[in-house]
Amino acid sequence: MTQDATLQNDVLQNATAQQPVAQGLLILIVPPTLEEMLVDVLLQQAEISGFTSSKVNGHGTVHGDGAAQLSIVEQVTGRQQRVQFMMHANVVDLKTLVTTLKARFRSTDIHCILLPMLES
Repeated sequence: MTQDATLQNDVLQNATAQQPVAQGLLILIVPPTLEEMLVDVLLQQAEISGFTSSKVNGHGTVHGDGAAQLSIVEQVTGRQQRVQFMMHANVVDLKTLVTTLKARFRSTDIHCILLPMLES
């Protein structure tokens, strides 16, 4: 390899190494019955260094794909108890996690929101 080719290769490697990795924010909204199971799954993810969870209310008459059954009280009040998880990581890792969760919790009412982050 010539000296010019070696220099070009070094420049390309440095440029690639300096490009920031796209970051994202993943929000999961799940039924309370899945909270402990999801905590266990998320704690096992090496690419997720941490996450937050909080109790929230889902508002509306239908949740998810419409398969979730609302109780009479939930139908009248228009709200359903949920747990929200939020985590920040590499977008590629978060997309992989969403794919894994959708496969593992296929018949459950999990709502996923993946947002790109401009700065972290």
